Amino acid sequence: MVQEATRRRVLAAAAAALPVVIGGCKGLGALGTPPKPAADVAVTRDAITVESALIARYGAVLAALPSLAGELRPLLAQHHDHLARLRARLIIPRAAAQPSAPPSGTPSPRPAPVPGTPAGALADLRDAENAAAAALLAHLNAAPPSLAQLLASISASEATHALILGQGGHR
Repeated sequence: MVQEATRRRVLAAAAAALPVVIGGCKGLGALGTPPKPAADVAVTRDAITVESALIARYGAVLAALPSLAGELRPLLAQHHDHLARLRARLIIPRAAAQPSAPPSGTPSPRPAPVPGTPAGALADLRDAENAAAAALLAHLNAAPPSLAQLLASISASEATHALILGQGGHR
């Protein structure tokens, strides 16, 4: 008797689920194409790329010239803060969170060599800071007000870093 009741429940559940299963055969295509990301998503991603490149550049300089650590670490810490603030604005679904690896055979871009002298390395970072500040300012018109405010603030910080680096890193 208990076995008969269980079998009836299973059959009833299967019958109720049949329309869902049949409709689900279309897979994700049944949901249509995903919407195009908002314009501020592209702007945020570009800003993240700019900050990531600056962090990588600082890392390369510090690896080549560790004697500059005292001067550069505070600036690098600010870039990490900028990156964290930008990433907090970008919500990426879990399935898309992992960047796809470049196709095999595609070389990864090589970072520019670090100048061998402290003065040359500081000048290189100063140029990178100025370029990053300009790149962020170029996105202001495409950004919503709150993102534009953040980009302008980060750009001003990077311009200040360039001034500090132009003075040989001394404040």
